[in-house]
Amino acid sequence: MGIEEGAFPCYEYGDTGMTLRDYFAAKAMAAMLSREDVHLNYGESELAKWSYQQADAMLRQRMVQDDGVDESA
Repeated sequence: MGIEEGAFPCYEYGDTGMTLRDYFAAKAMAAMLSREDVHLNYGESELAKWSYQQADAMLRQRMVQDDGVDESA
């Protein structure tokens, strides 16, 4: 599954769903928002940017695992 492929496609209705990147970002944001101190330290834009940075890191790691090559080392 590529970065721009739908994470939850519903082809019957022609909907490709959110991207895997969006899904990862939403999960990262939900985890961060579950912490009480986050609301005091991050604005909405900062939180959204951080969430997508985490999603991008997850996607990079996913590609490394698929390729069997760790580019971060």
